[in-house]
Amino acid sequence: MEISKEIIELTKKIRKNRITLKQIEESKINKEALETQVKGLKKDIKILKLNTIKQTKLLGEIKELNEENKGLKLDLKKSNNAYTFIVTTPNEASETVAGEISRELSQAQKEVLICSPWITHLVDELSNFKKKEGDKRIKLKIITRLVKEDIKRGITDLEKFRVLKNDFGAEIRYNNNLHAKMIIIDNLVAIISSANLTKKGMNVNYEAGVSLKNKEMVERSSQFFNDVWKESELLTEQAIEEVLSGKEE
Repeated sequence: MEISKEIIELTKKIRKNRITLKQIEESKINKEALETQVKGLKKDIKILKLNTIKQTKLLGEIKELNEENKGLKLDLKKSNNAYTFIVTTPNEASETVAGEISRELSQAQKEVLICSPWITHLVDELSNFKKKEGDKRIKLKIITRLVKEDIKRGITDLEKFRVLKNDFGAEIRYNNNLHAKMIIIDNLVAIISSANLTKKGMNVNYEAGVSLKNKEMVERSSQFFNDVWKESELLTEQAIEEVLSGKEE
């Protein structure tokens, strides 16, 4: 039986159509697979972004912790250096009241506040004091006692007062209730001890105290000085004459 050309062509078309349908079906399957892959990739990208954000946040927190740790170490170092125990003894000592006073005074830049009931020996400690001319001169404020008996005993040296005023521009006040002994430099260091600024206090007696560099403690020391300063009288030649003549007794 002879097959017509029409049937052959139709058969070819059917085969071709079958191939096309198969390809379309395969394409659909591939498309679905690709879409699934894309969804998976999107999910992975989202997770990656979240992890990146978390990692960035974590790195930021680690950086903050490192900075905080550095700050704590610095605070600890400052705390360790904030207090120095100082002494006066007849024997040599590594940390002496006189040595600490001389060392800190040599670095003064703006202001020195001094409390001492008796003063006979301060000029030596001021040997390294940085005197500045004019408006830049370092302010020197001193509170002491002015009692006739102290002058007679030699534990108050009037000539030292004159030197301090004339050579160092010191402003001196007296308060006969004073018993505190302290030196404050630039509101950064407060040297507080049992030692008077006398030869015995600096070199002979057994004295003890501390050198403070803690900001809060130094500020409280300065406030105490200023409170006493307000309640003290200006030391003048007239005041000295009145004491020596017994008018204030």
